Amino acid sequence: GDTIPTDGNVMTITRKEPVGVVGQIIPWNYPLAMLAWKWGPALAVGCTIVLKPAELTPLSALYMGQLVKEANFPPGVINIVTGFGATAGAAVAEHMDIDKVAFTGSTQVGRLVMQAAAKTNLKRVSLELGGKSPLVIFADAESIDEAVEIAHNAIFFNHGQNCCAGSRTFVQDEIYDEFVKKSAEKAATRKVGNPWTTVEQGPQVNDTQFK
Repeated sequence: GDTIPTDGNVMTITRKEPVGVVGQIIPWNYPLAMLAWKWGPALAVGCTIVLKPAELTPLSALYMGQLVKEANFPPGVINIVTGFGATAGAAVAEHMDIDKVAFTGSTQVGRLVMQAAAKTNLKRVSLELGGKSPLVIFADAESIDEAVEIAHNAIFFNHGQNCCAGSRTFVQDEIYDEFVKKSAEKAATRKVGNPWTTVEQGPQVNDTQFK
C-alpha cells in the first residue's frame, strides 16, 4: 500500500485490496477484445467476475468460459451470464452482492447502469461510452490523399461499428470540394461481401446497424 505522511509518532497506510465481485457488461463490436480488457485487470488484482456479453455476440465469451474450465480456474472465479440487457444486464447492475460494475456501450445504457448502482448498494461504476468522434482536416495538410485515407479508415474500420469511429469530419473550405470528391471515390471502391473471401468489409452485425 501507500504510506501517508502524518504528524507524530504514528504511521498511516492505505492498504490496497480487491474490490470483490466485479460485474462486467460488454458490447458486441469487439466481443473477444472487450472480454480480455475486462478480465485481465480484474483477475490481476484478485477480483472475481460476472460477465454479461452482448446478446448479439455471446459465443466468444462462452468459448472463453470453456477454456477457463480447461485451464482449471477455481470454480466461481469467472462466471458468464448470457441474456438481454434489460434483464441479464440489469440484474448485474442491480445485484446487491456485486461490488463494482464495468460497462462498455452506449451513453443511454450507461446512465441506466449508474442509476441501478446508485439505487441499490452504491457499487462502484466505470463506464466506457460511445460518442461522435470528430476529425478535423485543415487546408495546410501535407497530403489530401493521406487525409482522405485517414478519414476513410476512421469511419469504416470494423465496418463503422466502433465506439470511437470518426463519424464527423470537418474540412476547411479551401479543400472541401476536392476532399469530398476523393472521399466518395475511395468509398465507392471499398469491397463488401463474404468476410471469408478477399473483401474489405463483411456484413453488419444486424439490420439496425445496416440501416
